Amino acid sequence: MTRNIHPVINIFLGLLRPFIYANFWVAGAVWALTRLTEFQWTQWRQAETLDKYSFFELNPSFAGLNAAGTLIVYGFARLFDSPGEDGLQSKISQWRLAMPKTAQLSMGLGVAYVAVWWALHGSWNLLYLYAGAIAVAALYPLPFILRKSGGGLRSIPGLKLVFVAAVWAYVTAVIPSVSAGTFTIGVFFERFWWTAALILPFDVRDMMVDQGSIRTLPHMIGPRNTVWLANLMLWFSFFIQIRLFQMSLAYTLVLYLLCSFIIVLANPKLGDLYYSLLIEGLPFLLLGLWVLSPYL
Repeated sequence: MTRNIHPVINIFLGLLRPFIYANFWVAGAVWALTRLTEFQWTQWRQAETLDKYSFFELNPSFAGLNAAGTLIVYGFARLFDSPGEDGLQSKISQWRLAMPKTAQLSMGLGVAYVAVWWALHGSWNLLYLYAGAIAVAALYPLPFILRKSGGGLRSIPGLKLVFVAAVWAYVTAVIPSVSAGTFTIGVFFERFWWTAALILPFDVRDMMVDQGSIRTLPHMIGPRNTVWLANLMLWFSFFIQIRLFQMSLAYTLVLYLLCSFIIVLANPKLGDLYYSLLIEGLPFLLLGLWVLSPYL
């Protein structure tokens, strides 16, 4: 990896990469999407019931729990990373091999947070809600599951996207809305399309390092078609946001145009931080738009 001549930039990137590669940034994205759901359903509930009490005064937020769970799940999946057919590995996998203690620390912090949160707020009903997502997350990378196909649920051709997007949608949208008593199927599909749109550029980036038996959509329909499909999914999410949550048409359109532009430009030549920092950071913009919308 070519190092930038400027020492300040080198120091900055040296601090930034562990934060991203140890899964703290993607955990933050999960936090943002969960918080977005909680904010949106809180407003809906208050509008329907005229209840003067906020949902968060009655129930704990799931955002921190989901973020901590992401540290555990992503760290667990990284344990089973293996080189591609040509011995290639992603930068994240290379970093994990070079910095195993940092990756283990992030998982340990996730476990500690989940344990404390569960001791304060956990219940059997909540465990039942999370059981399906936990099962999929556990079986997703395990090499002895579907071993002949390459190992793990992710080895089922074309279904890696479905598994990941569905779990993100279920955890960040369905569970908070079900717990608030305001679930509709639209919230699942909005989050599914949004998440799938952000996942597909990563599949394009990882075409060369994915194992031969792990066939993602870019292997089937080509990288450019995959990018355009990601944009189509993004606009499905836009439609539901406007219709279901009645977000501001003008400002939401500007945000989604920006997201669409970032996805179209995605190219492995732009570097790993373009994906792991910029694309994974888009949920923060969506949350920010919702928070700031009353003042726009």
